[in-house]
Amino acid sequence: MYVYAGIDEAGYGPLLGPLLVGRCVMAIPDLDATAKPPDLWDMLSKAVCRTLTGRQGRIAVNDSKKIHTPSSGIAHIERGVLAFAALAGHQPATLDQWLTCAGEKRHVEDASLPRWYQPCDDHPWNPLPHALDAGELAVCRGSLRTCAQKAGVQVLDMSAAVVFEDQFNQMVSVTRSKAATSFTFVARHLRAIWDQHGRHHPHVAVDRQSGRSHYRELLATSFPEAFITILAETETASAYLLEDADTGRSMNVAFLVEGEQRHMPVALASMISKYTREMLMVRFNQFFNRHWPELKPTAGYATDGRRFINEIAPRLHEIGLTQMELCRIA
Repeated sequence: MYVYAGIDEAGYGPLLGPLLVGRCVMAIPDLDATAKPPDLWDMLSKAVCRTLTGRQGRIAVNDSKKIHTPSSGIAHIERGVLAFAALAGHQPATLDQWLTCAGEKRHVEDASLPRWYQPCDDHPWNPLPHALDAGELAVCRGSLRTCAQKAGVQVLDMSAAVVFEDQFNQMVSVTRSKAATSFTFVARHLRAIWDQHGRHHPHVAVDRQSGRSHYRELLATSFPEAFITILAETETASAYLLEDADTGRSMNVAFLVEGEQRHMPVALASMISKYTREMLMVRFNQFFNRHWPELKPTAGYATDGRRFINEIAPRLHEIGLTQMELCRIA
């Protein structure tokens, strides 16, 4: 069996909102683990495509930045995420159910969430789908399921680490590095793949966000039991083989520039991360609009995030919040 996984993030640079690090684990049972990574876009071409143009009813799967448009918002991302989630056995009807499917646990304890995400009587968890018609989503799910079954493609896991603002600030204060904070969650995803699928010798592609090209020491810290072989370390690709002779586990890991262009699991991880962040930002904006209806929503990125903060900073004391609680460390 060929186990094929991808990891990517969303929200690395914003001033407001959470950091998301997502993973997607897929499998092709009839393909040998020693094979080259398959072209899943080709294998699933009757139901999936790369671009929005010429889509013809198919599901667009790509880097989330390429399919998140001003006119459609998150509709295309939602279509892909929720259709593929159904292949993993998940059909969430509300945002909190999606967070549970994605493995996020903090929302279960409402009081531990930042206030702007917490549910209450007049601000319950958002229903899903958010941007799509439920009937349209059902059709997409059915088409993808049929295509995946014929192609012999499975989705084993779709997950997201949600790093809320308070945790993000705490970790960046300790590590003094956003990159180190982000890699902490990349490493947790790699560990989960290793523990769950290591005996099937998985192939993992990670979208590389920083200029780093050497990861052996970081991997050695996260996998002290593994012997690590450097396969490549270039400006665009850093690849490693992890092996543990005692347990029979092994894993190929590649950190790639624009990995989402070559590996569908990375593209889906990008979409998972973006979708989860965007839905949490919906709640973020709804919270503040309940207090100040005239306030223009924000996506949380630098320029508009500062505009948003400048507008509400003089009034935050009215609702018992401070700018320090709300903003992430740059």
